[in-house]
Amino acid sequence: MNMVDIDYAAFRRLDLNLLVAFDALVSEASVSRAAARLYVGQPAMSHALARLRETFGDDILFREGAGMRPTPRALALAGAVRQVLDDIQHLARGARAFDPAEAEGRVRIALTDPLEALLLPGLVARLRARAPGLMLSVLPIPASRQLEQLDAGAVTLVVGHFPQLREVHEGLALHESGFSCVFNPTLIQVPPGPSLADLAGLPHIHTNYVGEPPGLVDRVFKAQGLSRQVVARSAMPLSIPFVLKRSPLVAILPDMLTRMFLVHVDLRFEPLRIEGLSLPISLVRHRRERSDPLTGFVAGLLADSVAEWVAAGG
Repeated sequence: MNMVDIDYAAFRRLDLNLLVAFDALVSEASVSRAAARLYVGQPAMSHALARLRETFGDDILFREGAGMRPTPRALALAGAVRQVLDDIQHLARGARAFDPAEAEGRVRIALTDPLEALLLPGLVARLRARAPGLMLSVLPIPASRQLEQLDAGAVTLVVGHFPQLREVHEGLALHESGFSCVFNPTLIQVPPGPSLADLAGLPHIHTNYVGEPPGLVDRVFKAQGLSRQVVARSAMPLSIPFVLKRSPLVAILPDMLTRMFLVHVDLRFEPLRIEGLSLPISLVRHRRERSDPLTGFVAGLLADSVAEWVAAGG
């Protein structure tokens, strides 16, 4: 049935609570027992019976000897009324419990390249173990457009750095990454524990993976009246260590990213202890997905993947 086929005016005249009373009256074949079952007084149940008789144009119950019996029409309606009440109860309880093992379909999420490299292994392993019927798609959406695509319904979850959320977004803080300075010590000299002033005098390679400049790092420099000399910008942050191997440059990068570069033993990593230089990472979903069990399930697996990574030294 389409929504346009529903007689809304008729529904306004029908109190759905009367169906509960109908079910109790037919089941108990007694006004007093039906009243006790619904924890109401007998006068209230008698009033409900009167309204049911008016609504259905039938006695519903008729007296026979010392007791009462449902009418043939009441008995004919009883199964349909019970089904309606069951359906409403399932709706109110969120239908049957969500079982990941039986779930099917496609889940679309958005991650930046570094986060995909960090989180996808744990997420896919968890999905295959717990929900093998689900297909995961990570869409190649730039960080600056991920919330827009979340709002449009192209994805159901995004993970990244989102300084500003709107009222339609629900964010869960997952991790706060520090920053390090990365460089090749045979090509460029950087003092231990460098200050922003030290770094301002050096040539930099920068990545736009968290959005277009000016980004977080440049804002921190500006807050201290400084600026840095960016001589190269990379769209692919995973290419940066290969650039640093051959060029006298420095890169200021989140530790969650530099952790993947530790295999490059010819590079040096200097942790930066500078106020304001940290990168909060959040998981965000749209409020319309708040009660969707599948979205909540995958969000939980993403959070578990982040926790696993942090526990391993992230």
